[in-house]
Amino acid sequence: MIVLGIETSTKIGSAALSRNGKILAEADLTGVMNHSEKLLPAIEKMMLAKKIGFTDINRIAISTGPGSFTGLRIGITVARTMAQMLHKEVVSIPTLDCLAAMAPVSESLVCPLIPAIQEQVYYALYRCSAGRGCKKITSYRLVNLEKLARDLKKYPQNIVFTGEALFSLKETLLQSWPKKAGFTAPNAWRPTASWVSLLGAEYSPQPWGKIGPYYIRPSEAELKWNKKGK
Repeated sequence: MIVLGIETSTKIGSAALSRNGKILAEADLTGVMNHSEKLLPAIEKMMLAKKIGFTDINRIAISTGPGSFTGLRIGITVARTMAQMLHKEVVSIPTLDCLAAMAPVSESLVCPLIPAIQEQVYYALYRCSAGRGCKKITSYRLVNLEKLARDLKKYPQNIVFTGEALFSLKETLLQSWPKKAGFTAPNAWRPTASWVSLLGAEYSPQPWGKIGPYYIRPSEAELKWNKKGK
């Protein structure tokens, strides 16, 4: 099975190809938030280099958030359009799932953190095991740090944190859990299309019309629109 993975939930997006659980190629979208200009050319160049045609793809896997509202819309639009035009299966990969799968741990609880507005974070907690992957044991949540501490207090085990929020919150988390917190390396803090592609072979496909961004909360534009309408 050949899976095209697309990741545009962060400022540094990427696209990747995998075949039967092995990465064939990955292309980074260099620059900041210009996914609309670089995504399709990057995919075409990568596929040409590997001599893989669009008809050879079996599935398209797309990171669906939470994350950048603009980036998610761009990536999902490309994935939906390709799936519709090429009659390919499409798979939705939650960004938190991708980050948890990227954590190089054998037996641990893993907590990916994605930054949100107003000093909040998106998170979910996973139980990860070598050879068995990661199983989500909480819902996807949007909380402030105080609520995060209360949520995680009930778990006596050490927790490995990962995700883009660590660029600003690592020291704060270390102070809150000096004996309990572990951290992945910074190169695992942003989701990659390679892992989106690998998970795309494992997750169940959905109709392309049902693939959409997963925000947990409304976007800023939606909040302002709702406020204006009241």
